[in-house]
Amino acid sequence: MKWSIEKSITGGFGIALLVLSLIGGLGYRNITQLVATANWVNHTYRVLEAQEVLLFHIANAEAGQRGYVITGQEEYLEPYYISTNTINDQVDMLQRLTADNPRQQQRLNTLRPLLQQRLDKLQAVLDTRQEQGFTAAQQAIREARGRQVMDAIRRLMDEMSTEENRLLQQRSHQAELATRNTTLVVAISGFLAAVLLPIAAITLNRDIRRRKTVELALQESETKLKGWVGELEQRSREIALLGELSDVLQACFTLGEAYAVVAELVQPLFPGMSGAIYITSESRNLVEAIASWGPLSLQPIMFDPTDCWALRRGRAYFIDNGDSSLRCQHLHAPWPTQYCCIPLMAQGDALGTLYLAASNKDDFTPTKRLLTGTVAEHIALAFANLKLRESLRNQSIRDPLTNLFNRRYMEESLEREVRRAERNRQPLGIVMLDIDHFKRFNDTFGHEAGDAVLREVGLLIRNSIRASDIACRYGGEELMLLLPDASLEATRQRAEHIREAVSHLSVHYHRQALGMITLSAGVASYPLHGPTGEAVTRMADTALYRAKAAGRDRVMVADETLVASSASPDAE
Repeated sequence: MKWSIEKSITGGFGIALLVLSLIGGLGYRNITQLVATANWVNHTYRVLEAQEVLLFHIANAEAGQRGYVITGQEEYLEPYYISTNTINDQVDMLQRLTADNPRQQQRLNTLRPLLQQRLDKLQAVLDTRQEQGFTAAQQAIREARGRQVMDAIRRLMDEMSTEENRLLQQRSHQAELATRNTTLVVAISGFLAAVLLPIAAITLNRDIRRRKTVELALQESETKLKGWVGELEQRSREIALLGELSDVLQACFTLGEAYAVVAELVQPLFPGMSGAIYITSESRNLVEAIASWGPLSLQPIMFDPTDCWALRRGRAYFIDNGDSSLRCQHLHAPWPTQYCCIPLMAQGDALGTLYLAASNKDDFTPTKRLLTGTVAEHIALAFANLKLRESLRNQSIRDPLTNLFNRRYMEESLEREVRRAERNRQPLGIVMLDIDHFKRFNDTFGHEAGDAVLREVGLLIRNSIRASDIACRYGGEELMLLLPDASLEATRQRAEHIREAVSHLSVHYHRQALGMITLSAGVASYPLHGPTGEAVTRMADTALYRAKAAGRDRVMVADETLVASSASPDAE
């Protein structure tokens, strides 16, 4: 009987050990599978991130090339060379990361020559710009088939992203399944341990303690894994939001459009925080808020650049205690718990600053701090590109001497305003102006003195018209005004006001007074003086000749009985 009991106990212990060993093996296998699956999920995110970086460098290289082709300035080549030198490294990284996937390897083998072809085309355009100039570079861009190559590259990248997203979904499902299996194994092991413990209370006491340790380790591993997965998901969301931020800002045509949407794009990247974007004025002596968001009260809308430590130092400035005496001077009570100022740097120039304020001490995690710098870089680059685009556009439509619109822009505007006046059944006033005896200023004081007269008259005219009016330098000393929705009498009064103001204008050149300046003006109105803008312009020009012939320094209104196409000899 004694032998039978010992045998039963031994058998029971053996079965218990066998069962526990089996459960332990299953648990180990599930944990190994769980960790392996998590590694594959992380691997997929790395591949996706590497693709995003590759696309970024392609876009950056194109932007650098465009900037250099347009401006000819060498500093635009810096991002171009950085990106072109990085693209092959990114492809090599993708080749290593996808070594286990033959289909991705095949796509990369197709992608590599396409990328090289695209880079060769970009370099060819740069060489043409450097050797033959802007016009030849434009022609080279038109003749190049860069768009087809870029479309092929994007298709391959889209196919790779689709493949990686499919693998990500599959591996995430495997991770969830492994997590459930691990949880099930833990539950079963706990149940069996509770049943077998009374039987082997003394003998298995040490094994029970060891098993509890293993269970805690499993729970810690599961918690860590969930944390990793959460961080990866958050990182993926941030990458998507950053991509949307860049895409929308690049799609904006003007800085005003970008200012209107940037707050809505930045706020989701920093949930629970308040913030603002400040832009430095052209005079560099004022920083003004162009966008703000969040529940905390906005700090001053304008402040001096020296009040911000980030703008002084040219780098990010974080404060973990709002009551600190080291806070920026543009902050006012109540102080935020934490805040940061990130300078918006582009080509070494501080365009402004990104301000973020948090009400919780743990909001600015290391990851969030890195994200602030990335967001500031995206915003600064987009604003710099838009600023350059607006500057180039102004140069193409304005006369550099008077800062009035040029004749080409006036001709386009005349056609547009005539159509608008016809559609709205409203008049359009046209004024032709000519500076009297302008040749005398050039002959007596020199052409630079004549330029000074034109500059001052142009400034006076800009300050004397409405925002909707259009003033241009028509040619030489001849100027032209378009006054939408202005009657003939209102147009005449405006011309008379400008003539009177010019007669009181005092211009000095090299501390020498240039004498009295007068101008003559001819006034006409659409549709009263003609059915087309060209006809009304001729009538205004004819009225100008009449003003010249009548003794100058006066305003003449076009005669409705005259033929608009009649010509007059040139007046001085």
